[in-house]
Amino acid sequence: MKKKLFRRICFLWLLASYMPSLSCADEMLDAARREYAVHFFDVNAHVRLAKQLHDHGQRLAAFFVLETARREHFEQAEFTRAFRSLFLDDNFDNGRKAEDSLRTQLRASPNDFETATKLADVYISRSDWAKAVPLLQLASKLRPEDFSTVAALANVYRGMNQDEKAQTAISLWTKEHPVSRDAYHVHIYEQLNRENAVDARPMLDEALKRYPDDAILHFDLGIVLERSDDLEGAERELERAAQLGPKSADIQGWVARFFWKRKQDPRRALDLYLNAYFLDPEFYETEYAESRIPEIARQVADLLMKEMGKNSLTKPGISADLVPLSPVVEEMSLDATKLDWAANSMDKVLEIMGSDDEHNRWNAMLLAAGHFDVISDERLSGLLEDSDPRKRGMAGYLAMQRWKEKALPILKKWLDDPAELVRYDAISALVLHGDVAGRKIVEEYARSGKEPNARIREGVKNALSKSNDTKSQ
Repeated sequence: MKKKLFRRICFLWLLASYMPSLSCADEMLDAARREYAVHFFDVNAHVRLAKQLHDHGQRLAAFFVLETARREHFEQAEFTRAFRSLFLDDNFDNGRKAEDSLRTQLRASPNDFETATKLADVYISRSDWAKAVPLLQLASKLRPEDFSTVAALANVYRGMNQDEKAQTAISLWTKEHPVSRDAYHVHIYEQLNRENAVDARPMLDEALKRYPDDAILHFDLGIVLERSDDLEGAERELERAAQLGPKSADIQGWVARFFWKRKQDPRRALDLYLNAYFLDPEFYETEYAESRIPEIARQVADLLMKEMGKNSLTKPGISADLVPLSPVVEEMSLDATKLDWAANSMDKVLEIMGSDDEHNRWNAMLLAAGHFDVISDERLSGLLEDSDPRKRGMAGYLAMQRWKEKALPILKKWLDDPAELVRYDAISALVLHGDVAGRKIVEEYARSGKEPNARIREGVKNALSKSNDTKSQ
């Protein structure tokens, strides 16, 4: 039954596509790109596109889509909800209705561990520490062997500036469970934070005999070996930790730092930092992964292109080896094209106008605008009807700058387009390059009340206000 349903979904997507696709997976990515354009002001459309890119092996492109969404278009809380839901399948709800429902469930089943911890999580998410304490105390009594509730309780005490209580809760539990995995973690962590971390080695060896496949223990041993300048041993243990802890952002990210700083292996570091980012976009290890990733990606791309020959930068299309690095390769291609414009440069630039990366699309359009003499009217007309609404939107800016009045009716028609991104680009192009006539079209559109999206309505208001300010200067 599931196979039949999957085939039918593939068939329906195929019917809806603008171009043939090699597989249902490819069509799902095409569909996510169209949804991104149609619902550009919905954070879920950005995150769904990123998820499809990620699942197609284009993790760097997914990273840039996500970072642009959260840094330039949406509030952090809005982004986090969408990311956790779509990437981590975590639909945690700390709203009032969820709280009331959990309280009702707990009254009906006062010794339900799951309900008590879920309700505690709601209060922890709000930093309502005092309400979380009794729930975690109850949970730890219901499952005394479960360290996670004690660790959560200790964190709550720290949130209340009661560090002594936090330490006491941890100490009592580890004394009662001296050879447990978590007791070893606690004691080894304490030793690693002392002046001579190598002293943790005997306990690590003992713990690994009991728990040979524990990711944290292998990670800690890797740290001990690194501090002893045994980089070969450290690499072995840290790689083992990364394999055993694929769902731990801390392990993936700190192992990434080892490869970046100590081994100076940017390719491996990039892979691991991306692992950490897609588990936790706010992962931090003396610097945020979000700032490490672009820097390392550019270095990796530069290394690869030195191996392949830099002429690959100015040719249309991207080599298969460089596809996973496409956003930085496109960026570097545009930079190279600025310095060395050639006969086929416009082909490359217009190709990048359909990039998944918003900044590259915009910069490609600006570069194309600086070489209007290479674009024929026929080619520009074709771009205005491109099947990719993202490229079509960029072409609107070109048409408005080149054709002026001739472009006005085209962009005015776009104000009825179902794609929010197309309407947004049309409005922006009319205000930026349409002079008085273009501005008048946008003002009339604003007064008409036809725009269904509140964010675009606000954007129109801001664009017109900025235009007024510019005129008065």
